Amino acid sequence: MEKSILEHKMDLLREPFKQFLRTQRLASGLLVVSLVAALILVNAGWEESYRHWQELTLAVQFGSYHLAGNLLGWVDDGLIAIFFFLIGLEIKRELIAGELQDRGRRTLLVAAALGGMVVPAAIYAAINGFAAQGVLNGWGIPMATDTALAIGVLALLRSRLPAALTGILVGLAIVDDIGAVLVIAFFYTGDLAWGALGVAALAFAILLLANYAGLRHPLIYLTGAAVLWLSIHHGGIHASIAGVLAALTVPARPRVGIGRLTNALRTFHRGLRERAGKVDVLAEAETHAQVAEIERHARRATTPLRRWEQGLQLPVALFILPAFVFLNGGIAINPESLGKLTTDPVAWGIIAGLVLGKPLGITAASLVATRLGAATLPAGIGWTHLLGLGMVAGVGFTMSTFIANLALAETEQTAVAKLAILFASLLAGTAGLVLLWFAPRARDSGQQR
Repeated sequence: MEKSILEHKMDLLREPFKQFLRTQRLASGLLVVSLVAALILVNAGWEESYRHWQELTLAVQFGSYHLAGNLLGWVDDGLIAIFFFLIGLEIKRELIAGELQDRGRRTLLVAAALGGMVVPAAIYAAINGFAAQGVLNGWGIPMATDTALAIGVLALLRSRLPAALTGILVGLAIVDDIGAVLVIAFFYTGDLAWGALGVAALAFAILLLANYAGLRHPLIYLTGAAVLWLSIHHGGIHASIAGVLAALTVPARPRVGIGRLTNALRTFHRGLRERAGKVDVLAEAETHAQVAEIERHARRATTPLRRWEQGLQLPVALFILPAFVFLNGGIAINPESLGKLTTDPVAWGIIAGLVLGKPLGITAASLVATRLGAATLPAGIGWTHLLGLGMVAGVGFTMSTFIANLALAETEQTAVAKLAILFASLLAGTAGLVLLWFAPRARDSGQQR
């Protein structure tokens, strides 16, 4: 059956649209739109309606079990776990077969990420430790980098920058995410309920056993991840950790190798070639069965980790992160709140940590690692590029806001912290763009993306 003219034209439009959806610019743009929308609602007279949506109660009930919370809580404790699940998949893939597999590159990324976490935290702690009204518990806020927004900033200068620079940022952000997860797990937890955590440990062990046994069905891991999330949520540890732990159990091995897939495709190719032009897949059952068998073999040669990572990228980028930013980005901007940016040590610690601490820590740690011979900069990357990258890494809105909610526990400093994060992210991103604009351009076409 031939395609209709309309279907053919839709095919011509569909692929470019899919490519656009998968671009990092779209994800970054949605975050910006969500943030601007929240700011407009709160500061243009609709704050009451905005707060009403935040407090909208949603409940889930299974028999006698009842779990209820407001919309903000469901997003911050529930949907965000899916985002962390995606982060966990990316971390596992990078450790097994990505940027973190190569020793020299891994050393550079780990050193840069550690410098970019330790120095901002130290700056925040120093400012708030000596201040009378300081809040030391917020030291984790300026440690984080917002990967989507930071990559979006680099994308604005895509033609001028070496391609390897984006790769460094992605790898650095992966290590940064590992650090953020560990900080949340060990320093921003509530009172622990050991019974619930025991159930979580059992669920995690079962998921690991399922992986070891070669089980691949998504329902197994979906059920185990749900139990893990509920147990950790009730155990006193933030449920985002459940997403990372569940991701680490996802199988990263294909069921069959490429060799077996190639042999199977040769066999199928001979059978289908004989029928080419003679039968239609819809009309001929045997041909349809062969095509379905090819699909089954191809699926067995891929890994659940890769399939689920690719399958989650769009929902996370199009819905989960924009929802998080929208519900957490409603910051009141007025003379009083702006005045606190100049007087509150929490604000000063966050701004100094993200704007100064990130580039200083990333550049200094990378310099030490290369001088010691443990790491080398990729071809085409200079120290101006790395310093600019460090500034862009100071864009920390999403993850920094998430940690601020945990660290400050919705105290009056939370609003100050969110405004400081917004201001610091804008300042860091702009400074990084300006510096990278004047950095040496990528002359070799092979270095450009």
